Amino acid sequence: MRVTFNSFPDTLLGRLQSLGSEQNKALTQLSTGQRISAPSDDAPAMQRILNLRVEKKQNQQYHRNATDGLEVSKVTFSSLEQIKDLLVRASELSANISGATSEQEFKAKASEIDQLLQQGLNVANTKLRGSYILAGEASGAPDAPFVIGSKNPSGQISQIDYRYPTTDQSDDANPQMHIGEDTKISAFTTPRENREVADLLNKMISMRNAMTDTPSGTATKASAVLSLRADLATQEDKILSALSRAGTTQYRLETAMKDLEIRYEGTEKLISTDADIDFAEATVRLNRAQMAYQAAIQSGARIQSNSLLDYLR
Repeated sequence: MRVTFNSFPDTLLGRLQSLGSEQNKALTQLSTGQRISAPSDDAPAMQRILNLRVEKKQNQQYHRNATDGLEVSKVTFSSLEQIKDLLVRASELSANISGATSEQEFKAKASEIDQLLQQGLNVANTKLRGSYILAGEASGAPDAPFVIGSKNPSGQISQIDYRYPTTDQSDDANPQMHIGEDTKISAFTTPRENREVADLLNKMISMRNAMTDTPSGTATKASAVLSLRADLATQEDKILSALSRAGTTQYRLETAMKDLEIRYEGTEKLISTDADIDFAEATVRLNRAQMAYQAAIQSGARIQSNSLLDYLR
């Protein structure tokens, strides 16, 4: 068999290149902490990592949606609770109306209800990050959802209107947000609940007017006010129902956020299992490749120093 003059140098060079690649790979893994730097390193593992990273990104977005929804839910709950407190105070003022003995007492109570009414209008138009909370799908609209429809000759509010929804929206239409692959939730109140807030404020207007405009003495005024008090109780039940739904939504969002956090951590661990290196193993492989590289160089240098005459002696 004929062996060419360049056979050994070519074989030695190929071996040195292979050992050099092993060293570079081990050094790259140790410096980055990643086992895979290219799909060719481990194609099945790379596919799993890519899928897990997509899932992680989705979970991050779901968590951001749930966080935004929880903030909306908290502000919604707070606004409804304030409105309920105003209603309770108006009901208290009407409860002891039978004991009023003068027109001045009626006027004083009416004045307080008027202040409650104006506060209620401000609360109903609460904004969060530039959007109206009690506006349903129109939360991003520039105009306030609750507006003064009219005023009486004294300049007091005599009618409050809820301007939304438009005719193509249902009573239960409100913005939905994804908090999971197949899970949507809305942290906003529905148009029906918002109209019930407007109805409540208008009931308070009617009670105020009954205290000031009803003729024929205090007894007649008291009777008119007490008949309206039952309407307030009905409105209170509706507000409590809206509060209950907002509280349930808040609980669901908090639970979803905890679940997403657990899933995020689990995904991170799975990615780490496929992608991260074992530092001890990588260090051993690097040392082994370096020793083999040095041995190859030394062996090659020793063999290359021999000539044909060395073998003929």
